[in-house]
Amino acid sequence: MPAVEPTLFGALGAGTLRFDYGVPLWAFLLLAAALIALTSLGYRKTFRPLTPLWRRGLIAVRSAALVLIAFCMLRPVVVSTETVPQETFFAVLIDDSASMQLVDAAGGETREAAALAALERDFLAELAEDFQLRYFAFGGTARRLSEPSQLDALHGENGANGGGSDVRRSSSALGQALATVDDQLGGLPLSGVLVVSDGADNSGVDSQIAAREFAAEGVPIFALGIGETVLGNDLGIEGVVTAATVLEGSVFNAQVRLNQQGFAGQRVQLRVLEDGVEVAQREIVLGAADVTQRFELELIPSRDEAIVYELEAQLADPLKAQSEKILENNRYSFLVDNSPKPALDVLFIEGHPRNEYKFIQRAVRGDSSLRLATYLRTGPEKYYRQGIESPTELSDGFPTSKDALFEYEAIILGDIEQEFFTAEQLQLLDDFVAERGGGLLLSGRVDEGFIGTPLADIAPVSLVEESLLPRSLQGGIRRGDHATGALFSPQLTQAGRVSPLLRLAGDDEANLSLWSSLPALQGIYVTGRTKPGATVLLQHPTLDYQNQPLPLVVSQRYGSGRSMSITTASTWRWQMMLPVADQTQEKLWRQLLRWLAVGAQERIELSFDRDFYHLGDTVTVEAKIVDADYEADNEASLWLQREDPLGGLSDTPMQWQLNEEGVYQAQFVAQQEGIHQLLVEVASAAGEGRAENTEKRASIVVTPSLREYTNAGLDEGVLQRLAETTGGAYQPLAGAGELAAAIRSTPTAYTKERVTDLWDSPWMLALLIGLLCLDWSLRRTKGLS
Repeated sequence: MPAVEPTLFGALGAGTLRFDYGVPLWAFLLLAAALIALTSLGYRKTFRPLTPLWRRGLIAVRSAALVLIAFCMLRPVVVSTETVPQETFFAVLIDDSASMQLVDAAGGETREAAALAALERDFLAELAEDFQLRYFAFGGTARRLSEPSQLDALHGENGANGGGSDVRRSSSALGQALATVDDQLGGLPLSGVLVVSDGADNSGVDSQIAAREFAAEGVPIFALGIGETVLGNDLGIEGVVTAATVLEGSVFNAQVRLNQQGFAGQRVQLRVLEDGVEVAQREIVLGAADVTQRFELELIPSRDEAIVYELEAQLADPLKAQSEKILENNRYSFLVDNSPKPALDVLFIEGHPRNEYKFIQRAVRGDSSLRLATYLRTGPEKYYRQGIESPTELSDGFPTSKDALFEYEAIILGDIEQEFFTAEQLQLLDDFVAERGGGLLLSGRVDEGFIGTPLADIAPVSLVEESLLPRSLQGGIRRGDHATGALFSPQLTQAGRVSPLLRLAGDDEANLSLWSSLPALQGIYVTGRTKPGATVLLQHPTLDYQNQPLPLVVSQRYGSGRSMSITTASTWRWQMMLPVADQTQEKLWRQLLRWLAVGAQERIELSFDRDFYHLGDTVTVEAKIVDADYEADNEASLWLQREDPLGGLSDTPMQWQLNEEGVYQAQFVAQQEGIHQLLVEVASAAGEGRAENTEKRASIVVTPSLREYTNAGLDEGVLQRLAETTGGAYQPLAGAGELAAAIRSTPTAYTKERVTDLWDSPWMLALLIGLLCLDWSLRRTKGLS
């Protein structure tokens, strides 16, 4: 900014006038007041009479001359700042993120077009006279431009980074953009930064941290806000989270998050598409504005692999749909990973070949997600093994070591007495559930001998000696004519009605109808009361113990695992009393066993820092590793292998997190849209048996970000804070001219001070001579000396 010749009034307005002799301005004002007072005293008496008007005029002229003389004697100067042209740099950052393509500017322009027009009209020519300009575009990442018009050419590159989308435009990431400018221009004399943005989705590096860095260097940030602060009508998908259920047929729950403005109470059709074909749909009603709502859909994948689905949200009212401001956030891609997984291993210990044992075996047969290894006592000291993987499995009966027992994910104990187990084996059961995180199911009668053993702690019901039960409840199923041995129709509890374990149909009413039509069961074993914290899913409709209905199906958490008790041995009736094609009994048992087994801790457990990822996001992968005893392993050697959607492979070592036992971490940046296949390999566990002990696979899908369209109005607060932190200024688009003036007048670390004398300027001398001549002429006119 070349300095212009200052004027007295301009200097006073800018507050840069001072006296070279160090006299403060207030002292000069006191001196001026004193000179005016003395002049007034001198004109109180004159040897020729004066009218009041003439007296005031003569006082004014004489006072002005005296004050001007005093003013010049104190040597007034004007202090101004100037920038030497072309010796410093100025950065111009233009937001090129997705939200800048919204059309809400005057004349039907996009925000980006309005921003470029404002730069051309109000800034670039003037700034180019004073500074060497450096242009940057930012959206996800910042990159250099030769000139702002280059943005149009860059848009034509769409997909240059692969995957069919431009990573750079996924989000504003203003903090990252400022950090990039600081890195590239930090060693140069930088006079200021102009940010042209709508402030939407400033994820990543905190922009205030970057602003404080600029403030410390004396570099002001000026911000020009683009877009409307409130957009009005909009329906947007914020995200989708999927999880496998225990239901038959690899059913997945998809939880959809929606947000809206201006459409409260409107009906919306949710549709899930696979390769353009609708596979699920649901109609929902929107709630209050600016409140995230969650809705669930059930999906059954058509194939055993990772599948990308597309969710559509469409307003049912066509007129309302036409009023929507943003359509880009009405579609969302998400992943369901239905890749084949190793079968869950379940150990079944049975005391005798009863009907329940036979029908449980039949229920699991054909389910590739479960492997049932059974150990059946057929007679005194006679045992029969089925479903074993090797000749040595269960060859010595119930496992006697952690290594052998912990190979299973769940255990079923049928009608088996306490004498079958040693004290060490019962303690192993406790370790299996509490430490390994396995599931334990007590199916049928529980022997009184287990009272006081670790099994009594694991069970979700208390164990009571039969002799201590009321007489009406003694005897159990062994007395067919007894109340506990009679036919009954089980009753779903409130928890059982919503539990996925007992789901026979997706619709609640249909589910209840199916349950009411099931054949009656016969007989119930009575133990004791349900333990605090346990959940009863199914209960006897009439019998109770200590004012509590007798539980039929009850579960609880125990340590890292879970336990369940089924107190009847007649679920086989659901198969025998129904048509051959009916799969109710099989379905229920498969769901119960999956629930028991899927919660078991794995040797390798993977987790991610987010439920879903967008282009440009940093993906953090964590692996929790345990050894053969299921203790945290801090000495493992891990590698993360990644295959991106284009087939590129990369290997990254995973680092142990010192503050977390057995947890390792690796990161990568999602640069391509699509499915990324991940493999975590524990090299140090090679040779430890099953493959799932040494490697773990997972998939993630990377999609274009919709965050730019969530609350996509102009965020003035972010931009104002940037300007305030650094000593710059903020203006919306309508105030572009004022912001340009602020840039030219704001001092920076590279402006120079310029001192201009006022006392010896020609106009000051001319004014003084003029005042003195006027005073002499007026006095002569009135005949004064």
